[in-house]
Amino acid sequence: MQDVPSLHEVSRDLMGRQRSRGSQALPFLLPAVSILLCFTIFPFLFTVALTFSRVSLVGGLKLQFGGLQNWIRLVQDDRFWNSLGNTLFIVAVAVSVEFILGLGLALLINRPLRGGAFFRTIFILPMALAPIAIGYIWLMIYHETIGPLNVLLERIGLPPVGWVSRRNVAIYSIIITDIWHWTPFMFIVLLAGLQSLPAEILEAAQIDGTSGWQLFRYITFPMLRPTAIAAIILRSLEAFKIVDEIFIITGGGPGVSTESLTLHAYYIGFLSFDLAYGATIAMSLFLLVLVVALSMVRITQRYQRVEV
Repeated sequence: MQDVPSLHEVSRDLMGRQRSRGSQALPFLLPAVSILLCFTIFPFLFTVALTFSRVSLVGGLKLQFGGLQNWIRLVQDDRFWNSLGNTLFIVAVAVSVEFILGLGLALLINRPLRGGAFFRTIFILPMALAPIAIGYIWLMIYHETIGPLNVLLERIGLPPVGWVSRRNVAIYSIIITDIWHWTPFMFIVLLAGLQSLPAEILEAAQIDGTSGWQLFRYITFPMLRPTAIAAIILRSLEAFKIVDEIFIITGGGPGVSTESLTLHAYYIGFLSFDLAYGATIAMSLFLLVLVVALSMVRITQRYQRVEV
């Protein structure tokens, strides 16, 4: 009679097979791991090193340890704080309006509507365009003499507006452009969330005589909340990196009234060749996005625990 292998022997045999498969798969994983190291991890570590360095470009790139010099300069830089305030203001206003508009469009298209597929296609077109193209489109729209907006204002008897030349208006021009560009993202995500809700619960509520507003407030939106939070988090993290539209439409001006953190880092690092301080600005943006992301996730988890 053949001996039955023990549990220890079976486990050891399985582990040996897994090691063998791992060693066989290693040559196939090396190219992907090498690319990951070259294009993500190494640049990140090099950027961190730059923030604590003094850089000299005379005779090639030379790094010298500079301690906290760049970070002290960052804290004392009024232009940095201005660009940080601009970035936070753009993200807060733009993402809020995008969520409201995206939710409204999703609720509208989620109904039985003739030509719903056509409207869905139209609504997502702005998101399919490149940010540079959108920047040039809106730059022409905002043109002070031949732009459609000012032409329309003149037709109805109103004075033209300096959409990109007035300090207190230019940042709202950037926000309008961002809203037009990224509201489709909110629309798609929220529409997918609405279509995934259980129809039985909604139908039962309607049969019980629940009004449209009560249905949305007490049933639809609470069930949609996880999707809405995910959409807000994803869009907010992406909005912190806004640079393309600003660069094309205003260049950060007038003055620095529309300059974002990303654009500020570009000007310092690539135009002024101050690589160490530019890397410090970029790293501050990374830390800001990381803190915001972790805070949003923690708030979401705490809210879910309260609900449970």
